[in-house]
Amino acid sequence: MSDPQHPRWQDWTLLLFLAALWGTAFIFIRFSLDSLPPAALSFSRLTIAAILVTVFAYARGHRLPPLSDPRWKFFIFLGFFGNALPFFLIPLGQTQLPSALAGILLAIMPLSTVALAHFFANEKITGWKLAGFAVGFTGAVILIGPAALAGLGGPTFLAQLAIVGAALSYALNATMTRRAPPTHPAILASGALICSSIWGAPFGIWQLAVNDLPATVTGWGSLVWLAVGPTALATVLYVGLIARAGAGFMSLVNYLVPIVALFTGLAFGEAIGWNAYLGLVIILAGIALARRTQRSTTQA
Repeated sequence: MSDPQHPRWQDWTLLLFLAALWGTAFIFIRFSLDSLPPAALSFSRLTIAAILVTVFAYARGHRLPPLSDPRWKFFIFLGFFGNALPFFLIPLGQTQLPSALAGILLAIMPLSTVALAHFFANEKITGWKLAGFAVGFTGAVILIGPAALAGLGGPTFLAQLAIVGAALSYALNATMTRRAPPTHPAILASGALICSSIWGAPFGIWQLAVNDLPATVTGWGSLVWLAVGPTALATVLYVGLIARAGAGFMSLVNYLVPIVALFTGLAFGEAIGWNAYLGLVIILAGIALARRTQRSTTQA
Protein backbone atom coordinates (compact mmCIF):
# COMPACT_ATOMS: atom_id res chain seq x y z
CA MET A 1 0.00 0.00 0.00
CA SER A 2 1.08 3.60 -0.51
CA ASP A 3 2.18 5.96 2.24
CA PRO A 4 -0.71 7.13 4.45
CA GLN A 5 -2.33 10.43 3.55
CA HIS A 6 -3.16 13.24 5.95
CA PRO A 7 -6.55 12.29 7.43
CA ARG A 8 -9.44 14.21 5.92
CA TRP A 9 -12.74 15.05 7.60
CA GLN A 10 -14.24 11.97 5.91
CA ASP A 11 -11.61 9.81 7.64
CA TRP A 12 -12.42 11.33 11.03
CA THR A 13 -16.12 10.69 10.36
CA LEU A 14 -15.40 7.04 9.55
CA LEU A 15 -13.22 6.73 12.67
CA LEU A 16 -16.08 7.99 14.85
CA PHE A 17 -18.53 5.71 13.07
CA LEU A 18 -16.29 2.69 13.68
CA ALA A 19 -15.97 3.68 17.33
CA ALA A 20 -19.77 3.77 17.53
CA LEU A 21 -20.08 0.33 15.90
CA TRP A 22 -17.48 -1.32 18.14
CA GLY A 23 -18.34 0.62 21.29
CA THR A 24 -22.00 -0.40 21.18
CA ALA A 25 -21.11 -4.01 20.31
CA PHE A 26 -20.49 -4.89 23.97
CA ILE A 27 -24.15 -4.54 24.88
CA PHE A 28 -25.20 -6.76 21.94
CA ILE A 29 -22.57 -9.34 22.86
CA ARG A 30 -24.10 -9.47 26.34
CA PHE A 31 -27.56 -10.07 24.82
CA SER A 32 -26.21 -12.71 22.39
CA LEU A 33 -24.54 -14.70 25.17
CA ASP A 34 -28.01 -15.45 26.52
CA SER A 35 -28.52 -17.72 23.49
CA LEU A 36 -25.01 -18.74 22.40
CA PRO A 37 -21.78 -19.67 24.22
CA PRO A 38 -18.69 -17.56 23.37
CA ALA A 39 -17.01 -19.74 20.71
CA ALA A 40 -20.32 -20.44 18.98
CA LEU A 41 -21.12 -16.72 19.01
CA SER A 42 -17.73 -15.80 17.56
CA PHE A 43 -17.90 -18.46 14.82
CA SER A 44 -21.49 -17.59 13.86
CA ARG A 45 -20.73 -13.87 13.82
CA LEU A 46 -17.65 -14.31 11.62
CA THR A 47 -19.32 -16.76 9.24
CA ILE A 48 -22.36 -14.56 8.63
CA ALA A 49 -20.08 -11.53 8.16
CA ALA A 50 -17.85 -13.44 5.72
CA ILE A 51 -20.87 -14.42 3.61
CA LEU A 52 -22.25 -10.87 3.60
CA VAL A 53 -18.97 -9.21 2.64
CA THR A 54 -18.23 -11.80 -0.06
CA VAL A 55 -21.69 -11.37 -1.62
CA PHE A 56 -21.24 -7.59 -1.46
CA ALA A 57 -17.81 -7.78 -3.14
CA TYR A 58 -19.05 -10.05 -5.93
CA ALA A 59 -22.13 -7.86 -6.49
CA ARG A 60 -19.74 -4.92 -7.02
CA GLY A 61 -17.78 -6.89 -9.61
CA HIS A 62 -14.81 -7.88 -7.42
CA ARG A 63 -13.55 -11.45 -7.17
CA LEU A 64 -11.51 -13.37 -4.64
CA PRO A 65 -8.11 -14.35 -6.03
CA PRO A 66 -7.31 -18.00 -6.77
CA LEU A 67 -5.92 -20.00 -3.85
CA SER A 68 -2.49 -19.92 -5.49
CA ASP A 69 -2.39 -16.12 -5.17
CA PRO A 70 0.10 -15.00 -2.44
CA ARG A 71 -2.53 -12.62 -1.06
CA TRP A 72 -4.15 -15.60 0.65
CA LYS A 73 -1.13 -15.67 2.97
CA PHE A 74 -2.15 -12.18 4.12
CA PHE A 75 -5.81 -13.23 4.40
CA ILE A 76 -4.82 -16.16 6.63
CA PHE A 77 -2.57 -13.95 8.76
CA LEU A 78 -5.13 -11.13 9.11
CA GLY A 79 -7.93 -13.59 9.78
CA PHE A 80 -6.00 -15.09 12.67
CA PHE A 81 -4.63 -11.92 14.31
CA GLY A 82 -7.52 -9.63 13.41
CA ASN A 83 -10.39 -11.77 14.67
CA ALA A 84 -9.77 -15.43 15.53
CA LEU A 85 -7.06 -14.96 18.17
CA PRO A 86 -8.37 -11.81 19.95
CA PHE A 87 -11.95 -13.11 19.85
CA PHE A 88 -10.62 -16.09 21.86
CA LEU A 89 -8.18 -14.24 24.16
CA ILE A 90 -10.55 -11.47 25.30
CA PRO A 91 -13.35 -13.77 26.58
CA LEU A 92 -10.66 -16.00 28.09
CA GLY A 93 -9.18 -13.08 30.01
CA GLN A 94 -12.57 -11.75 31.07
CA THR A 95 -13.45 -15.02 32.76
CA GLN A 96 -11.14 -13.83 35.56
CA LEU A 97 -10.89 -10.06 35.05
CA PRO A 98 -13.33 -7.19 35.53
CA SER A 99 -14.19 -5.42 32.28
CA ALA A 100 -12.58 -2.19 33.55
CA LEU A 101 -9.13 -3.73 33.86
CA ALA A 102 -9.56 -5.52 30.53
CA GLY A 103 -10.43 -2.19 28.92
CA ILE A 104 -7.30 -0.53 30.29
CA LEU A 105 -5.09 -3.38 29.08
CA LEU A 106 -6.66 -3.22 25.61
CA ALA A 107 -5.89 0.51 25.50
CA ILE A 108 -2.20 -0.28 24.97
CA MET A 109 -3.12 -1.21 21.38
CA PRO A 110 -2.58 2.31 19.94
CA LEU A 111 0.86 2.58 21.58
CA SER A 112 1.78 -0.87 20.27
CA THR A 113 0.58 0.05 16.79
CA VAL A 114 2.73 3.19 16.72
CA ALA A 115 5.82 1.12 17.54
CA LEU A 116 5.05 -1.63 15.02
CA ALA A 117 4.06 0.82 12.26
CA HIS A 118 7.38 2.66 12.73
CA PHE A 119 9.33 -0.47 11.80
CA PHE A 120 6.98 -2.24 9.40
CA ALA A 121 4.58 0.29 7.80
CA ASN A 122 6.64 3.44 7.12
CA GLU A 123 4.81 5.48 9.78
CA LYS A 124 7.58 7.22 11.70
CA ILE A 125 7.44 7.77 15.45
CA THR A 126 7.62 11.42 16.53
CA GLY A 127 7.79 13.03 19.95
CA TRP A 128 4.36 14.60 19.56
CA LYS A 129 2.86 11.31 18.41
CA LEU A 130 4.26 9.43 21.42
CA ALA A 131 3.14 12.19 23.79
CA GLY A 132 -0.35 12.16 22.29
CA PHE A 133 -0.76 8.41 22.57
CA ALA A 134 0.59 8.43 26.14
CA VAL A 135 -1.88 11.17 27.10
CA GLY A 136 -4.66 9.20 25.39
CA PHE A 137 -3.75 6.09 27.37
CA THR A 138 -3.81 8.13 30.60
CA GLY A 139 -7.26 9.38 29.63
CA ALA A 140 -8.44 5.82 29.01
CA VAL A 141 -7.25 4.79 32.48
CA ILE A 142 -9.08 7.73 34.08
CA LEU A 143 -12.22 7.13 32.00
CA ILE A 144 -12.43 3.43 32.84
CA GLY A 145 -11.43 3.98 36.47
CA PRO A 146 -7.93 4.18 38.00
CA ALA A 147 -8.99 1.77 40.76
CA ALA A 148 -8.96 -1.01 38.16
CA LEU A 149 -5.17 -0.78 38.06
CA ALA A 150 -5.07 -2.18 41.57
CA GLY A 151 -5.83 -5.55 40.03
CA LEU A 152 -2.61 -5.69 37.99
CA GLY A 153 -0.43 -8.73 38.63
CA GLY A 154 -1.38 -11.27 41.29
CA PRO A 155 -3.31 -14.50 40.70
CA THR A 156 -4.95 -13.25 37.48
CA PHE A 157 -1.64 -12.47 35.78
CA LEU A 158 -2.16 -15.04 33.02
CA ALA A 159 -5.62 -13.65 32.29
CA GLN A 160 -4.07 -10.18 32.04
CA LEU A 161 -1.49 -11.55 29.61
CA ALA A 162 -4.37 -12.86 27.49
CA ILE A 163 -5.86 -9.35 27.20
CA VAL A 164 -2.44 -7.83 26.44
CA GLY A 165 -1.98 -10.55 23.81
CA ALA A 166 -5.28 -9.52 22.22
CA ALA A 167 -4.19 -5.86 22.16
CA LEU A 168 -0.87 -6.79 20.51
CA SER A 169 -2.76 -9.02 18.08
CA TYR A 170 -4.96 -6.10 17.00
CA ALA A 171 -1.88 -3.87 16.68
CA LEU A 172 -0.10 -6.43 14.51
CA ASN A 173 -3.21 -6.84 12.38
CA ALA A 174 -3.49 -3.08 11.79
CA THR A 175 0.18 -2.84 10.85
CA MET A 176 0.16 -5.82 8.47
CA THR A 177 -3.02 -4.57 6.81
CA ARG A 178 -0.93 -1.58 5.70
CA ARG A 179 1.62 -3.98 4.18
CA ALA A 180 -0.91 -6.09 2.27
CA PRO A 181 -0.56 -6.11 -1.55
CA PRO A 182 -2.92 -3.73 -3.42
CA THR A 183 -6.36 -5.26 -2.95
CA HIS A 184 -9.85 -3.78 -2.95
CA PRO A 185 -11.01 -3.29 0.69
CA ALA A 186 -14.06 -5.53 0.18
CA ILE A 187 -11.89 -8.40 -1.11
CA LEU A 188 -9.29 -7.97 1.64
CA ALA A 189 -12.08 -7.92 4.24
CA SER A 190 -13.81 -10.92 2.62
CA GLY A 191 -10.64 -13.02 2.51
CA ALA A 192 -9.72 -12.17 6.09
CA LEU A 193 -13.23 -12.94 7.40
CA ILE A 194 -13.39 -16.26 5.52
CA CYS A 195 -10.09 -17.28 7.11
CA SER A 196 -11.27 -16.04 10.53
CA SER A 197 -14.35 -18.24 10.24
CA ILE A 198 -12.23 -21.26 9.30
CA TRP A 199 -9.86 -20.61 12.23
CA GLY A 200 -12.80 -20.57 14.64
CA ALA A 201 -14.77 -23.41 13.05
CA PRO A 202 -13.65 -26.48 15.08
CA PHE A 203 -14.54 -25.18 18.55
CA GLY A 204 -17.39 -22.98 17.30
CA ILE A 205 -19.19 -25.82 15.51
CA TRP A 206 -18.74 -28.08 18.54
CA GLN A 207 -20.30 -25.46 20.84
CA LEU A 208 -23.19 -24.97 18.43
CA ALA A 209 -23.80 -28.73 18.43
CA VAL A 210 -23.95 -29.03 22.23
CA ASN A 211 -25.55 -25.63 22.93
CA ASP A 212 -28.55 -25.92 25.23
CA LEU A 213 -29.16 -22.21 25.86
CA PRO A 214 -32.64 -20.90 25.00
CA ALA A 215 -33.07 -19.41 21.52
CA THR A 216 -34.45 -15.91 22.08
CA VAL A 217 -35.34 -13.20 19.59
CA THR A 218 -33.10 -10.75 21.47
CA GLY A 219 -30.15 -13.15 21.49
CA TRP A 220 -30.27 -14.16 17.83
CA GLY A 221 -31.27 -10.67 16.70
CA SER A 222 -28.21 -9.30 18.48
CA LEU A 223 -26.05 -11.92 16.74
CA VAL A 224 -27.33 -10.79 13.34
CA TRP A 225 -26.55 -7.15 14.13
CA LEU A 226 -23.07 -8.05 15.43
CA ALA A 227 -22.38 -9.84 12.14
CA VAL A 228 -23.78 -7.06 9.93
CA GLY A 229 -22.57 -3.91 11.71
CA PRO A 230 -19.54 -4.33 14.01
CA THR A 231 -18.08 -7.18 11.89
CA ALA A 232 -18.99 -7.09 8.17
CA LEU A 233 -19.45 -3.36 7.63
CA ALA A 234 -16.77 -2.39 10.14
CA THR A 235 -14.15 -4.69 8.60
CA VAL A 236 -14.59 -3.18 5.12
CA LEU A 237 -14.41 0.37 6.50
CA TYR A 238 -11.44 -0.54 8.72
CA VAL A 239 -9.38 -1.89 5.83
CA GLY A 240 -10.13 1.12 3.64
CA LEU A 241 -9.36 3.60 6.40
CA ILE A 242 -5.98 2.01 7.18
CA ALA A 243 -5.09 2.12 3.48
CA ARG A 244 -5.78 5.87 3.31
CA ALA A 245 -4.84 7.26 6.72
CA GLY A 246 -2.49 4.67 8.22
CA ALA A 247 -2.43 2.14 11.06
CA GLY A 248 -1.53 4.74 13.68
CA PHE A 249 -4.56 6.88 12.86
CA MET A 250 -6.84 3.85 12.80
CA SER A 251 -5.56 2.75 16.23
CA LEU A 252 -7.00 5.93 17.77
CA VAL A 253 -10.35 4.17 17.67
CA ASN A 254 -9.28 2.15 20.72
CA TYR A 255 -9.37 5.33 22.80
CA LEU A 256 -12.82 6.22 21.48
CA VAL A 257 -14.47 2.80 21.88
CA PRO A 258 -14.45 2.92 25.73
CA ILE A 259 -16.15 6.32 25.58
CA VAL A 260 -18.93 4.94 23.38
CA ALA A 261 -19.23 1.83 25.57
CA LEU A 262 -19.58 3.90 28.73
CA PHE A 263 -22.21 6.21 27.29
CA THR A 264 -24.06 3.23 25.85
CA GLY A 265 -24.13 1.87 29.39
CA LEU A 266 -25.54 5.21 30.54
CA ALA A 267 -28.34 4.87 28.00
CA PHE A 268 -29.16 1.47 29.53
CA GLY A 269 -29.29 2.89 33.04
CA GLU A 270 -25.70 2.42 34.23
CA ALA A 271 -24.18 5.19 36.37
CA ILE A 272 -21.21 7.21 35.05
CA GLY A 273 -18.93 9.09 37.42
CA TRP A 274 -16.88 12.29 37.08
CA ASN A 275 -13.86 10.29 35.92
CA ALA A 276 -15.63 9.42 32.65
CA TYR A 277 -16.01 13.06 31.67
CA LEU A 278 -12.45 13.94 32.72
CA GLY A 279 -11.13 10.92 30.84
CA LEU A 280 -13.04 12.02 27.73
CA VAL A 281 -11.38 15.45 27.78
CA ILE A 282 -7.90 13.94 28.27
CA ILE A 283 -8.40 11.39 25.49
CA LEU A 284 -9.44 14.12 23.05
CA ALA A 285 -6.39 16.17 24.08
CA GLY A 286 -4.17 13.15 23.45
CA ILE A 287 -5.65 12.63 19.99
CA ALA A 288 -5.02 16.30 19.16
CA LEU A 289 -1.38 15.95 20.25
CA ALA A 290 -0.89 12.73 18.29
CA ARG A 291 -2.06 14.40 15.06
CA ARG A 292 -0.22 17.73 15.59
CA THR A 293 3.03 16.85 13.82
CA GLN A 294 1.26 15.44 10.75
CA ARG A 295 -0.80 18.62 10.35
CA SER A 296 2.30 20.81 10.61
CA THR A 297 4.19 18.67 8.11
CA THR A 298 1.34 18.77 5.63
CA GLN A 299 1.07 22.55 5.82
CA ALA A 300 4.81 23.10 5.35
